Amino acid sequence: MPSGITATDGMMYTGEAPWHRLGVRLDGPATAAEAIEAAGLGWNVETRPVYVMNLDEGFVKIEGKSAIVRSDTEETFGIMGSGYQPVQNNEAFSFFDKTIAQGEAVYHTAGSLYGGKRIWILAKLPEDIKVLPGDTVQPYILLSNSHDGSQALRMQITPIRVVCWNTLSVALRGGGAFYAKHTRNVMTKAAEAREVLGLAHAYYEMFARTVDKLVNTRMTVFDQQRYFQQVYHFKDNKSYAEQDHRIVRAYETTVDLLNHPTNLIGGIQGTAWAAFNAVSYYVDHQKVIRGSLDRQDDRRLEGSWFGSGADLRQRAYQLLTT
Repeated sequence: MPSGITATDGMMYTGEAPWHRLGVRLDGPATAAEAIEAAGLGWNVETRPVYVMNLDEGFVKIEGKSAIVRSDTEETFGIMGSGYQPVQNNEAFSFFDKTIAQGEAVYHTAGSLYGGKRIWILAKLPEDIKVLPGDTVQPYILLSNSHDGSQALRMQITPIRVVCWNTLSVALRGGGAFYAKHTRNVMTKAAEAREVLGLAHAYYEMFARTVDKLVNTRMTVFDQQRYFQQVYHFKDNKSYAEQDHRIVRAYETTVDLLNHPTNLIGGIQGTAWAAFNAVSYYVDHQKVIRGSLDRQDDRRLEGSWFGSGADLRQRAYQLLTT
């Protein structure tokens, strides 16, 4: 499939189609049960014993180890220790419902990647941030979970710039994320998650003030170029021609994005807000992703939310606000 989603992955969405233009569209707000069904997440994972072949004794069970297996496809996601407790997809949705008060958030997108090794739920909060006419930032909360031990159960605040679907998640004082390891008491921590994410309102108030400051901060062409060179870690002791060609390519692409139509809205060109969004647009839409072409959209999304793209965006934000 063109997005890199495998034949055993699924996705649901409401409203406009998200980044890879695939998935099952629901006409109205989804309940947890509807989202699970539409996203193809109605399967479980099982823990099964692990054996090794011994030439003298035949198959011998390895104590303290279990295989994590997707029940409907029989795919093995990983080998985990005895303390690992799977969080089923329906439990993840239930955890979300227990954390977010009813009516405060609407399921927007849910799905899986890599054959089900990672699942996510993205829900929209009610109050938008109106930056300028035609430029709106919408508040979301993202829950993600892995079935291969690569990630804890996680919830985080995730603003998104509507005009170009740029993820703007940055760590702010007053904003937080919740993590819970896959242990036997993981599903008892909804109250703790609710306390952490209860800071969402304060986060978005602070984020709105920061955006307003960035909109009203002018940058010269030289300021923008120097800023992007810091973002991409140009070496001060090397000439432009001597810089790593991958860094130069990222830098030049980002400079070009200053003239993208989404950075010309309401006269924001030449501002710190436009410069930050050029980096964010690069992360979400232009960043070169290694590996097979058919998985690049998914890898870019994962990197934007959890990996190197998120780190790059955070650095870009800190350089403008610290």
